[in-house]
Amino acid sequence: MLGRKNRRIAELERTVEGLQEHLARIGDARTAQTSALEEVDRAGAELVALRHRVKNARAELQPLKEELTFQRAGVFRTGTAAADHQAQLDLIHDEMKTLIKTGAAIEGGTQVTFNGSDATGRRLVEDWSALMLRSYNCEAENCLRMLRAGGLDAARRRLDRAASAIERLSGTFALRLAPRYQALRTYELELTADHLQRKAESRRTRRIAS
Repeated sequence: MLGRKNRRIAELERTVEGLQEHLARIGDARTAQTSALEEVDRAGAELVALRHRVKNARAELQPLKEELTFQRAGVFRTGTAAADHQAQLDLIHDEMKTLIKTGAAIEGGTQVTFNGSDATGRRLVEDWSALMLRSYNCEAENCLRMLRAGGLDAARRRLDRAASAIERLSGTFALRLAPRYQALRTYELELTADHLQRKAESRRTRRIAS
C-alpha cells in the first residue's frame, strides 16, 4: 500500500515538474513575444520618423526642382523684376512651369521616322522642341534685361520676331510656340515695363520736389 502511494506521489511530482517546465517555456515565449512586439513598435516609430524626414526633404527640394525646370528651358529669375506686380508674376511663372513640364509650351510636330525608327524620330522632335523653347526663352530673358521705360512695343516686336523665326526653323517638324505660352511671356514683359515706368515717374517726381 505504501509503495503504491509513494509511486503515485512520485508520478504526481513528475507531472508537477513537467507542468512547471511547460509554464516556464510559456513564460519564456511570452517574454520573447513581448520583446519582439516592443522591437516592432520601435521599428515602426523609426519608420514614421524617417518618412517624416523624407517628406520634409522633398518639400525643401521641390522649389529647387521647379527652378531647375525653368533653367533647363532657358528661364532665369533674377529677382529684380516688377516687385510691385509680384503676385501676378508668380501666377505667370506657375503656369509657365506647368506648360514646360507637360510639354505644352511647344505645339504641333509631325510623325517623324529616322533610320526606320519611330522612337528615334519622336526623340528628335522632343529634342528640337526643347531647343526651340530654350532659344525663345533666352530671347525673352534678353528682352526683359534690356527693357527700358517706354520700350515695351519694341520689346514685344522683338519677341514676336523670335517666335516666328524659331517656327520657320522647325522646318518639316512643323513646331511652334504655344500661343498661351507666348501670351504669358508677353504679359511678363508688360508687367516689367509698367514697373520700370513707375520707377521713372517716381524719380521724376522726386527731382521736381527737390
